[in-house]
Amino acid sequence: MVAESPSSTTNEIVGGRYRLNEVIGRGGMSSVYSARDENLGRDVALKLFAPQAPDTEELKRQEAEIKLLATLNHPGLVTLFDAGIDTRIPDEPRPFLTMELVEGQDLRGRIRHSRVPLEELAVIGAGIADALAYVHGLGVIHRDIKPANILLVQIRPGEPLRPKLTDFGIARIADSTRLTTTGTMVGTAAYLSPEQALGQPLSAATDIYSFGLVLIECIKGTVEYPGGAVESAVARLHRAPEIPDDLPTEWAQLLRSMTAIEPLERPSAADIETALRQALVSPASTPGELAPETTRVLPAMPFHPPSITAEESVDELREAAASPQTREPEARNLHPQARTKRFWLGVILTLIVVAAAVAAVILPLSTQSPADVVPYPTVTGELGDHLKELQKSVDP
Repeated sequence: MVAESPSSTTNEIVGGRYRLNEVIGRGGMSSVYSARDENLGRDVALKLFAPQAPDTEELKRQEAEIKLLATLNHPGLVTLFDAGIDTRIPDEPRPFLTMELVEGQDLRGRIRHSRVPLEELAVIGAGIADALAYVHGLGVIHRDIKPANILLVQIRPGEPLRPKLTDFGIARIADSTRLTTTGTMVGTAAYLSPEQALGQPLSAATDIYSFGLVLIECIKGTVEYPGGAVESAVARLHRAPEIPDDLPTEWAQLLRSMTAIEPLERPSAADIETALRQALVSPASTPGELAPETTRVLPAMPFHPPSITAEESVDELREAAASPQTREPEARNLHPQARTKRFWLGVILTLIVVAAAVAAVILPLSTQSPADVVPYPTVTGELGDHLKELQKSVDP
């Protein structure tokens, strides 16, 4: 906890430019104040950490947050403006961060007011998932997803509130050296993942589990695993979260997958965002499927192109396009030689009509340069011979 009381720090200048106002948040490692940037004339949020010796693990974690936040830029994340050291007490230097001041309440206050309807929850959940997908893509794990760290912002009048994820004070880079003592749980007990409770290696799936508990709390209006730190942490190892029976099937499946005990069974933040975006346009505000069905490939069937022989007549070709009820019985009984003559007569007449149409298009373009003429492949064989004869008949 921060040593000074709010009255002892109000109106004091931090970092030579930030005038502190009232406390707007307080935690175990820091307090957040509204402040005024005297240089730029804007209101900011200033996060002031508790005094720490320069060589402590806590200071390393604070320094990691500063470096981490400086690399993040996303509309679903609280923006970092500045960082520095508060030296008002020379023997107790205190790191501080200045961030955008978000007007509005956090999700914890929203839940205390009432349960969150599914249509509103889809907007909030999709925004959080989008921010987590961005963070996870950079190899960052938040490790403390909870309602108090989700701020709700009114972007435009009349639009739903949009979430902003804040407080990366205990975040860590995936696969990096742990900044906490071995065996120490870092996070809020009620929202710890099973792997956090067991002290196992963490991954992006850790945030997904906590995110799932947050969504369940929004729906039920109560914390899923209340109680002390040990009691809450152990409870999730013995029972899965209780999903309301009246919840739509799509929501229930989504929440169960997010809170699966096995991290590999949880969906990614990007998949969750896609599912919840579907809920935004669904009349029943139900998410889409997390994993689409595997595309089924039909077995390849041998294809035999139809061959036109001299024995087929033009009448038979026309009959093939007509329904069986309209076929003339006599056409099926034609002599082979008659069918042959009719066939070639029909082919030649058809080619003459096609060639005339082509000539009508080509002749106006005959003045174009050779470079404008599109070359076509040469047709060989019997069909090629017929085309040559046809070309001779239409040449001027």
